[in-house]
Amino acid sequence: MNEIEKCVEELIHLIKTSTIYQEYRFQEDRLLENPDLRERIDQYRSTNFGLQGQADKDSLLEISDRLVKESRELRKDPQANAYLDSELAICKLIQSICNRLSEEVEIRIPNV
Repeated sequence: MNEIEKCVEELIHLIKTSTIYQEYRFQEDRLLENPDLRERIDQYRSTNFGLQGQADKDSLLEISDRLVKESRELRKDPQANAYLDSELAICKLIQSICNRLSEEVEIRIPNV
């Protein structure tokens, strides 16, 4: 294993042992005990993800409005709220790591 691979393994270990990831795993495990809520959250996340690739402006606004309403409803449930907060926290951590790498490691990419 080369030095970069060792550092990546260490980073993965640090993420998995972080309080942010531990909280996410705890909330994920709790959610598995509530299949109906799990289904609602998965449907919300699936629609939200699909929205990001949506091109049609009219349906984009309609779906966006529906997602805002669904988010409000889900956030009223303490378990769903805790899960979504923990998921957001781990996603932000991973995103910040990726952003930092992109900013610091210079790669010339031509304009397309």
